[in-house]
Amino acid sequence: MKPRKKYLFTPGPVAIPKHILALGSEQPPYNRTPEFSDFTKEILEGLQYVFQTQGSVALLTASGTAAMEAAVLNLLDSSDKALVINGGTFGKRWCDLCTVHSIAFEEIELAPGCDLDLLQLKKTLSAGDFTALLINAHETSTGHLYDIESIGKIAKQYNLLFIVDAISTIGADPFFMDKWSVDVAILSSQKALALPPGLAFVALAQRALDRLAERKPKTLYLNLQNYLENQTRGQLPYTPAIGLLVQLHQRLYDIRSVGLENMCIDHENRAFAFREAVKNLPFRALPDRLSNALTALVCETIKAFELVGELREEYGIEAAPSGGGLKDTLFRVSHMGDQDEAEIKELIVGLENIVHSSKRTQQERIN
Repeated sequence: MKPRKKYLFTPGPVAIPKHILALGSEQPPYNRTPEFSDFTKEILEGLQYVFQTQGSVALLTASGTAAMEAAVLNLLDSSDKALVINGGTFGKRWCDLCTVHSIAFEEIELAPGCDLDLLQLKKTLSAGDFTALLINAHETSTGHLYDIESIGKIAKQYNLLFIVDAISTIGADPFFMDKWSVDVAILSSQKALALPPGLAFVALAQRALDRLAERKPKTLYLNLQNYLENQTRGQLPYTPAIGLLVQLHQRLYDIRSVGLENMCIDHENRAFAFREAVKNLPFRALPDRLSNALTALVCETIKAFELVGELREEYGIEAAPSGGGLKDTLFRVSHMGDQDEAEIKELIVGLENIVHSSKRTQQERIN
């Protein structure tokens, strides 16, 4: 029997374009050559374009969490006090990193999907002696997109080092690192870049670079200064994921060819079409501000984890469940990666069938 086709609508990993997958099957080149150095420099220029920055970008073979940890380890110490915006799983991760590395912090904890009150932010900053502000531009666990442009203005007003996890927003939503006064931005490969997991990037504006130069390294592998110094000659201090870099190089070329703005518009169109298609189903969007990267839906008549399981078992479709207190109520559908109209239609049909079947079952129980 021919295996059933699998449809991937999770917010990382996402479906990868076939020509990018093909590159992953090729023999990786040797990396300690002048040709590979030129190749690496082209990647770094492409990443500057993606981040919309004139700053430097450290290229890590690591996960997005490792890049977050690199930012904390390299740029914060016992003399700092951070304010963390905690709106979910990944906001809490900033808290966990600060705790592990003994960085003093306070948090503004938000209910799932709720926006940050900018007046409350100013009030909190005025009352505390903070040196850094840490946030996730898009809280992937709830689908909420923060107003990073406005928050960046406030961070600048209070002279804070503004560190932003932009992992699941860059490429799907507009993000202008320099224009929005972001000092450090973080990205990884398995979201809108539509690559396999395994690469992460830390972009640093001049303010962050100045601070980095003043700090004594606390880590070997995640020493960002070491990466930046080696990258000036087109090399990395340790053996990188060379095959992934080959795929990244092509993907960055593709993005430049299409244009970053058009890439975001494509995600916006996908998100709008999906939300319109399911608006008559018993779901409602959770977040106050929606990202183009994914749609987080609250189920009103069926348990969310059961719905996700049925999509997988009956239709070969992977959507993203939630955990903790949101397990029964929330599921997420990604609009990132290599998706086409036919696949999206399969998803919508699956959701419609599951909802209608659930209604019939409930009616039969009543009768």
